[in-house]
Amino acid sequence: MDTDIAHVLLVGGTGRFGGKLASALLSRPGIHLHVLVRPGTRGEALRRLEAHGVTLVSGALDDMRSLDSALEGVDAVVSAVRGPPDVFVEGQLRLLDSARRHGVLRFIPSDYALDSADPEAGRSFMAAQRHVADAVVRSGVPYTFVSCGAFMETALSPQAQVFDFERGRVSYWGTGDEPFDVTAMRDAARWVAEVVVDPRAVGRRLEFVGDVVTVNEVAALYEELTGQPLQRVRRGSVEALRGQLARPRPAGTPVDTSSAALSLLSQLAGKGRLRAPSNSDYPRHQPMSVRAFLQSRLIPRAPSLGALSVESFP
Repeated sequence: MDTDIAHVLLVGGTGRFGGKLASALLSRPGIHLHVLVRPGTRGEALRRLEAHGVTLVSGALDDMRSLDSALEGVDAVVSAVRGPPDVFVEGQLRLLDSARRHGVLRFIPSDYALDSADPEAGRSFMAAQRHVADAVVRSGVPYTFVSCGAFMETALSPQAQVFDFERGRVSYWGTGDEPFDVTAMRDAARWVAEVVVDPRAVGRRLEFVGDVVTVNEVAALYEELTGQPLQRVRRGSVEALRGQLARPRPAGTPVDTSSAALSLLSQLAGKGRLRAPSNSDYPRHQPMSVRAFLQSRLIPRAPSLGALSVESFP
């Protein structure tokens, strides 16, 4: 792929998914990675990044002068920002404004979730994503949006309020046969690293899916792989779930509060599914299946069936 993109600034690179993005971008030949870090930030993760040739740039999303300095000489910006509106929305809008003034060749905002173009998808919790996306399109900055459904690491953990393997139970709405899209963080990061240097991706909303499963299928896989039964608990109808998701959220609730649960539950309610995956556009990358994920992440880390929680996932 011919590209003029060599210097990429990653914002949010010290977070859980941001760390996967940093690794994926570092693996791309020809990319020099810059990571924005708040002034005074220290830690082993940053030392490892520096050891791999990453340029650490001091700056903050609420400091426009530091953003302008960080974007000097940068060709593309990849955001993995999470947090309340003053961070996720206002912070990314400042980042976008600086990117526009510096003439960056690509801007990938923090999304990586449901189809934000679906007006019924997570009406309240996706409002921030839509606000940022609309601003990105209006800005004139070349962009790419990347959606990956729900992350396996969180969707298949108690954090998402459906799978609680530690207690040996699974909660569901409807029949348990409602499909949902999940992608391992590592795979989502690898796709982003390909997309950011691909000129074919400019101005597009790209969807990537690691696997499509149902609650019943995941439960059956777990039982097959562990030999341990799971209790199924029906929480109500799909219509009841939709009503629950449609209730207004309290003012000031952070954007990422229960985002793992909302990304999964919205899909179980039939909202925000990814309908046109672009996996085939990048055939050299074969994503991890849910079966492989359970085999590699759950079973080896559990001396017994207990002690499985969100901390069990790297």
